[in-house]
Amino acid sequence: MKRFSIDEAVKFGWETVKANLGLMVGLTIVVWAVSGAGQALRFLPVLGSIGSWLLATIMSMGIIRIVLKFADGGKGDFNDLFAGFEVFLDYLGASVLYGLIVLGGLCLLIVPGVIWAIKYGFYGYFIVDRKLGAVEAIKASSSLTRGAKGDLFVLGLALLGINLLGALCLGIGMLVTQPLTTLAMGFVFRRLQTSTASGAGTPEIEKRLAPPQDPLIRNG
Repeated sequence: MKRFSIDEAVKFGWETVKANLGLMVGLTIVVWAVSGAGQALRFLPVLGSIGSWLLATIMSMGIIRIVLKFADGGKGDFNDLFAGFEVFLDYLGASVLYGLIVLGGLCLLIVPGVIWAIKYGFYGYFIVDRKLGAVEAIKASSSLTRGAKGDLFVLGLALLGINLLGALCLGIGMLVTQPLTTLAMGFVFRRLQTSTASGAGTPEIEKRLAPPQDPLIRNG
């Protein structure tokens, strides 16, 4: 059974970007600028690389927080981009673990790496949204994507195509397509949570996969 619609996900991303164009373009520019600054620091052998990686990690957490607020019917803001430091170490550890898993899969004739990248790809959402530990978030993503990896692969191709179109517009189009794709993924995460939580197995697993019910938790 199809648990999310690619058309609905893309439409949600597009409509949200249109309704919050200044915020979305501004966030994208800030992310690009900070990433560019991190790249510029790479001439410092160790410090530059570590600094760039940490900045990218922090902003990734912030982007997830923002898109989930929109997916929940709320509204994110610039302050969310550098919020949520209480789960930073879990997010950092899970990012390293995820990278090693995908790298190992790519070494096994590439296909397993693609499958594992999809299977465990929502780990960051569970850490930011539910404050799960690194290993627990990896496991939760595995449960969430069960039976949906084919649809997620097609979604990934569709979003890649949208970003390529944005890049063809002298790169300026990516100021719109990049936030559109991240919003679409937040939409899909919530849809998968809603459809997967019931009947996911034990009550403990169902509780772990379900969206938080407390608005303060969901939007905090």
